[in-house]
Amino acid sequence: MNSLQTEINRLELTVNTLLMLTNFVSKKYEVRDFLSLVLSKARLLTQSDAGSVYLIDREDKIPYICFAVSQNSSYPEKSLDHFAVPVNQESLVGYVAITGETLNIPDVEDLPPDAPYRHKKTIDSDIDYISRSILTLPICSSTGEVVGVIQLINRKTDPDIVIEITNILDVVRPYNDSDVELLRSLASLIAVALERQQLQSKIYE
Repeated sequence: MNSLQTEINRLELTVNTLLMLTNFVSKKYEVRDFLSLVLSKARLLTQSDAGSVYLIDREDKIPYICFAVSQNSSYPEKSLDHFAVPVNQESLVGYVAITGETLNIPDVEDLPPDAPYRHKKTIDSDIDYISRSILTLPICSSTGEVVGVIQLINRKTDPDIVIEITNILDVVRPYNDSDVELLRSLASLIAVALERQQLQSKIYE
């Protein structure tokens, strides 16, 4: 299969996936199931080894950003669904939650010394994992408030590869502009789903 046909097939899969997820939003569902579905499709379309969706908890004086769903192809049995970190610049997701910026980092081990954010390596160490390329985007409500963050990790050259310390430099590549635009569209769908859930909760109070 030539590169042009491969790209056409990828675009068709992307469009069909976005249509499917858009239709899904209008139906009755558990939000966590929808988040898991969106994350799995995002990982499929970008060939990402891992990823997470975080939601911001503002109930306490200090807001926290918490894992809603987490997936990892290389270590599927390891989960961080109950992990939470403060909303601050000590983590990439915290920085994105504060600023609303998009971070597309080719190599998280090579951050500039003056970067206003840090990679929270304890998250990796908790599951004995290695991160290299990371794409992190805000999930924003219709009013522009950041309500969560979606993150993809380690864009692989082959979706079936298991990432290890011995091969990570060879099999992981940076995210591109198309990946950013795709994830931005998926983040918008998540925002719609969250607002729909919030509206339904108020109706049935």
